[in-house]
Amino acid sequence: MGFVPLIIKSVNLPYMRQFYILILVLFPGYMSVFSQEMGLKESKEFNSLGDYARLAQFSPYRNYFAYTIGNNTLRIYNRDWEKVFEHQGNPRAVGGVFAFSPDEKYLAYGRYKGNNDIAIIRLEDMKVIQVINRHSEYITHLEFSNDGGLLVSTSSDGSMIIWQHRNEAFHIHQVFSDFETYPNESSFSFDDRFLVTGDTRGHVLVLKRRESTYEKFQEFQYRRHSVKTVVFNPKVDEFVTGSLYGLRRYRLQSDAFVFTDSVDDKANVDNPVCFSPDGRYLGTSNYQTAVIFRVSTDSIYPVDFVFRHMDNVFGATFSEDGEFFTTFSSDQRVIVWEIDHINPSDKSRVVSWLNADLSLAQRHALTPYTVGQIIGAVDKFLMLPRDEFETSVEYNERLEKLSDWTLMMLQKEMESLYSVRSRSGMIEIPIQGLVGYNADLQIYKIKFMGTEAGVSIPIPAARNFKEQWKKGYIRATKERSADGESYRYGSFELYNPADKKYYVLNPLENPFHLENEEKVIRSTFRAEPGSDSLTVKGKGTTYALMFASNVYDYYADLVNPVLDAQTIAAELGDSYGVVSEVVINPTLSETASVIREFASRAYNPEDNLMVFFAGHGVYDEVFREGYVISRDSRMDDLGKTSYLSHSNLRTMINNIDCPHIFLVMDVCFGGTFDPHLASMHRGAPAVYADISTQEFVERKLKYKTRLYLTSGGKEYVPDGRPGFHSPFARRFIESLRYYGGDDGVLTTSEILQFVEKVNPQPRFGEFGDNEPGSDFILVVR
Repeated sequence: MGFVPLIIKSVNLPYMRQFYILILVLFPGYMSVFSQEMGLKESKEFNSLGDYARLAQFSPYRNYFAYTIGNNTLRIYNRDWEKVFEHQGNPRAVGGVFAFSPDEKYLAYGRYKGNNDIAIIRLEDMKVIQVINRHSEYITHLEFSNDGGLLVSTSSDGSMIIWQHRNEAFHIHQVFSDFETYPNESSFSFDDRFLVTGDTRGHVLVLKRRESTYEKFQEFQYRRHSVKTVVFNPKVDEFVTGSLYGLRRYRLQSDAFVFTDSVDDKANVDNPVCFSPDGRYLGTSNYQTAVIFRVSTDSIYPVDFVFRHMDNVFGATFSEDGEFFTTFSSDQRVIVWEIDHINPSDKSRVVSWLNADLSLAQRHALTPYTVGQIIGAVDKFLMLPRDEFETSVEYNERLEKLSDWTLMMLQKEMESLYSVRSRSGMIEIPIQGLVGYNADLQIYKIKFMGTEAGVSIPIPAARNFKEQWKKGYIRATKERSADGESYRYGSFELYNPADKKYYVLNPLENPFHLENEEKVIRSTFRAEPGSDSLTVKGKGTTYALMFASNVYDYYADLVNPVLDAQTIAAELGDSYGVVSEVVINPTLSETASVIREFASRAYNPEDNLMVFFAGHGVYDEVFREGYVISRDSRMDDLGKTSYLSHSNLRTMINNIDCPHIFLVMDVCFGGTFDPHLASMHRGAPAVYADISTQEFVERKLKYKTRLYLTSGGKEYVPDGRPGFHSPFARRFIESLRYYGGDDGVLTTSEILQFVEKVNPQPRFGEFGDNEPGSDFILVVR
């Protein structure tokens, strides 16, 4: 009885949607194959936008996300989904088009104020630095070349213009205007050797680069319908065109593109088509449905569908790292989906190996050629997934080696790209141009390697420098990294050819490697010289290793963890003689490296070690595992390889050869550290009631100790007000300032009496090789 109303209900839907619903009803197993391959999971939605969503996509390095809507509004968001730019041009120009430059420096926005202008937005400060008005009608599409040197615009005025980026502006390079009607879209091949465009009469034009210009190479006439979209495969020399009559593929064979196959009955394409970064899939729209096609060597066929939208889907895009799929529709919604089985682009792979934020010069240097050089030369062993017999430390060391080697290769290409000269431990970098001189401050701003820099220089010398700056250069030191193959560059100086002097230069960023002020900092809190640390008959020493993170690359920043850790470290040193080391804002690799360092130390039988974590934590319901979030842990990392799992942490801490270890975790979901949430005694056993303090300490330290205390169970814990400690840290500090009461010995049971009433309730237990009767104790000095 349910079959008939379903058929009747689908009659008013467009043909293809009827087809899919009929298939779903008649052959449910067939549809399940289609709907499960890509593992789509909704991640974020923008709805009630006020008009239809015209275009939406991530920037190449996924630091930005942008969309346009029908009233000609552009909105740009940063990686934390905070809106950083909004502009509405002339609403009559309808939804605008845009494109990110491959180095993520610019966004080109068509229909900025009218229907025929193009705004160049500098993403660093969200300023419009240029407006282009060469076209006379609607801008239909914008596309950057893969090396970032060219921008192509197509327009309903019947022309296609190639713009060249030169001296921080885009200049007309070539104009093509002999189309039968007007071009809808254009696309560069992966190596920028070819440029293809299609027009409303079904005419496809292929251009080939010869030296610095593009010339006509090949033409195709497809008269059945307008070519709405055209896109090159990002991996091989083939392109796909789309029209209301389906998809058509053309592949380069023997120095000519040849039509190879088509999809006529499953793809009614009226909007842009997008290749996945690995070139294996196509995303497009079909009325109210977004469709993902598998692109194999000899066929193109659908593998997944998105039925989430309530009106026509205008298109779909993939993020370059292969993590997200975005759909946008006339139902005034943009939906971002997490997606499986999409491999990242080669550039994204190289960026992931670097495992660091990139300078603008580094991003600019990651051209298709540079990426190809790095991919082709990398040691394949370093890229392998983690082996089941490989420890976390070994795996992290391998990743560090891959990162260092990749940075070395990139720096080599950067020196070539920017004409850097090496001279025995020094380099000389050409000056790109002058920004201006501030006579009041006597500061000259110059530009080199894509970044600005300031130099203090007197007015007479500055005046002479302006006349001869092209003969000047930037000098810097170049030294091999202490434990790797890459180089560290620093001590930048400007050489003024007018007076033959060097002046200290302060660049906005180090172009060869960013110097992140929030990078890991290690500081040691020691007891005053000559004071006793925790001792048993003068032998034992207590150490504290404390990890605290306020700053995160992908998660919201916190305010109190560093303050909490430093306050606890100071109290431990002042009152108990503990030698504490605080590691601030560490990455996963840095955390593992420091723990490895402590595991490599030699300890005495009476030594103690407290390990403390403060920051973000998370629990994965699928893996049933808790994780400490590192500074570089990625929110889109479904495999959690960029997180420190509690199971790995248990193993790492347990294998430190210190006899007495106490782990304290002030992180969300910290209670999941022990899967059994083991309970321990809350008070000292009666057997120790009448013995001396010295004997009590000695008896406790006879047994191996592996105890933990966390700030909560399987829930979030609060960070607290800025500067006032987290609720857990505050009570923990109070327990330290109890100083062990009358006997001057602070035990875990006494610490628990202070923290157990904190909300959420802390968890206490044992792990690893803990022996019955053991305890972690602090003796007031």
